[in-house]
Amino acid sequence: MELPLNLAQQSAEAFLKTFENLYEHTPWFVEKSLPLVLADKKYNSLEKFHELLSNIMLNADSDLQDNLIIAHPTLAGKKAQNNELTDFSTTEQKSAGLSDCSDSEIELFEELNREYFAKFDFPFIMAVKEKNKSDIISQFKERKDNSKNQERSNALDEINKIAWLRIKEIYGI
Repeated sequence: MELPLNLAQQSAEAFLKTFENLYEHTPWFVEKSLPLVLADKKYNSLEKFHELLSNIMLNADSDLQDNLIIAHPTLAGKKAQNNELTDFSTTEQKSAGLSDCSDSEIELFEELNREYFAKFDFPFIMAVKEKNKSDIISQFKERKDNSKNQERSNALDEINKIAWLRIKEIYGI
């Protein structure tokens, strides 16, 4: 699929503004991609653009990756309850039904988030768009017995899935 407007070649500012939130509170992945996107038309493909961003993120210094991981909000957590999420995160959590949790579901998510964070020192990350509460709870339970390295790898994979879903949302796909 082609980038409809070849945004980077029209305006670096528009490119950065459009994609700055693909990676939660971490616009530098997109900033780093700009010269490469400008240099090669193959990145007009949404898939190739996402692949480029994914590779930039996966090849980043581990401290930068860790900062990206911890920038993610907890699912159905306090930031969601207080309307403090990014627009993308708000839409994603709402699409999974996390904005319509009962009090007992909120308590369950708070407990799952606490247990996960206590074990791994970072929030549980899952691309929740197109999922439901039951899917998310199942993933919490399946992944809680993983090693910290497995979960860190899962977090990075899920972050790239989230970025892909956000690219698709930007273009209405």
